[in-house]
Amino acid sequence: MSRPWASIALALAFLALATASGVQAETPQVVVRAKLDPENGVVVGQPVRLLVDVLFPDAMPRPPRIGVSDAPGAQILRLETQGVTIGDRIDDRAYVGQRFEFVVFPRRGGVIDVPGADVTLLDASGDVIGAAKGDVQHVAVALPPGLDTSQPVIATTNLTVTQAWSPDSKQARLKIGDALVRTIRREASGMPAMGMADLVFAAPSGVRLYIDPPRSLDRINRGEVVGSRIDKVTYVFEKPGSYDLPELRQSWWDLASQEARTETLAGTHVAVVGGSTSAKARTAQDRPNASTLAVITLLVLGALAVVLLISRKSIATSVRRSRDARHASEIWAYKELCHIAPSGDACATYDALQVWLSRMPEAARQASKEDAPLARSTTALASSLFGREGNWLAADGETLKYRVIAFRSETAETPASIQNRALPSLNPPIVAAEANCCIPSRGSPRF
Repeated sequence: MSRPWASIALALAFLALATASGVQAETPQVVVRAKLDPENGVVVGQPVRLLVDVLFPDAMPRPPRIGVSDAPGAQILRLETQGVTIGDRIDDRAYVGQRFEFVVFPRRGGVIDVPGADVTLLDASGDVIGAAKGDVQHVAVALPPGLDTSQPVIATTNLTVTQAWSPDSKQARLKIGDALVRTIRREASGMPAMGMADLVFAAPSGVRLYIDPPRSLDRINRGEVVGSRIDKVTYVFEKPGSYDLPELRQSWWDLASQEARTETLAGTHVAVVGGSTSAKARTAQDRPNASTLAVITLLVLGALAVVLLISRKSIATSVRRSRDARHASEIWAYKELCHIAPSGDACATYDALQVWLSRMPEAARQASKEDAPLARSTTALASSLFGREGNWLAADGETLKYRVIAFRSETAETPASIQNRALPSLNPPIVAAEANCCIPSRGSPRF
């Protein structure tokens, strides 16, 4: 009986294997191929197109997901998020798929290895069904002669550099403290703004320099990036005199002519006058004479005297209210307690403690009971006043002070939030009831 069943199982296994082999044979692997454009003659900073084709036999169930890892010595960007549908014939079989474009920006000379593309395959419903990997591409990068390659190099077919002064440096009449704003805009075809080096600004003595963070305004034009960067610097004049603000230079590599070029932004000359200069320029007729000044001074003083007489009462009331409000605050009670406690006067310390506790939020008062070090000191203070045993010494007051400081710094209630609350009464009930703490009261006080 066992032999027939074994034969059946073996036959089924062979059938499954044959079926799987047939399916695999009828489903060729997805083709991933890549190329660089240009393939040679590349210099530092020059954009190199990386074209990645993903092809499926007969039909593409769904466009794949694709990415390229970072390459040491280069920046790799994907400028277009959508692929372009393409078709081809491989081994006399029709393939269909998509082409994806990346841009590689070399930042150093030598051979740069561009990682192969990582492709995620999807079925018609968008579920992942597999993965594929492209081949590594190699690009040889040369150093453009005549340029400093220690900084990012602009390599493009077209670079535009402009500047503007605000106010107009040729017409502005500047004084001490005035500012002159210089705005520079650089725009390059085929490269993003991140590939542009920072400009080096300088200012002569007597002029303070403020440099704004650069702004990038890149845009995509028919699949090609147009990088635009705006730099702004402000010159503030601190002393009078004549100043020559320096020119700026932007070097770049012209891919069309294969040579180094330099764009120059002219500086400007400005004259700054001081406050005393304008004062000396005034004529005697513009200045009031001594008698006029005396009359004006007397009138002003008389008016001030009248205002003070009228508002003296209101000012005194305002000052008194301000003082009372300050004395009714938690921070004032806290400082008073810290000042009185080290004296060793148990009665005064107890009164100050009660005032401070009464001006704290309920949550903070409850927390003071649960703070073990502070509770030990307050219990000892109460025992020295209302108990049969115990003495209160200056050292005990010093200990209480530092425990109060520690509790207040650790409690969640901050002084700012305490002050934001409505101020309590100037004579809290608990203080009035225990105003003369040295007279024994019924029962022990509560903390």
